[in-house]
Amino acid sequence: MSHTDTLESYIRRMELVHEQLGDATWLISPGNLRHTQIVVKIQEPIVLFSTPVFELAEDTPDQEALFRTLLELNEELLHCAYGLQDRQLVLSGAHPVETLDFNEFQAMIDDMSMSLDSHLGTIARWRPSPKAQEAT
Repeated sequence: MSHTDTLESYIRRMELVHEQLGDATWLISPGNLRHTQIVVKIQEPIVLFSTPVFELAEDTPDQEALFRTLLELNEELLHCAYGLQDRQLVLSGAHPVETLDFNEFQAMIDDMSMSLDSHLGTIARWRPSPKAQEAT
């Protein structure tokens, strides 16, 4: 069985709402409280799990406190971590594709879902208002 088939079987086994975006890329809706979505992508030799949280504005106040908060939140995470991609705050994780079994896949999805549900309230004060995001 190919890695793509294996991941597809894991997604179906968890009964996750999903959309296949490419040969080895899925957009998963884990059904968490915040209705976040997770991109799962096979990028040999790893599987990437990623979800955008929000884009930092040029004038995001007290960024040092935000980054400190994210580092403290990272301590609570088992399979993923907060990071920056340009100005985009993301929650992401990775696992070697060769050794990713169903339990590890489920743990990654669950860790990301639960983290977003519990952490978004903590970091919401740094999230730009919708009007500010439209202006950029």
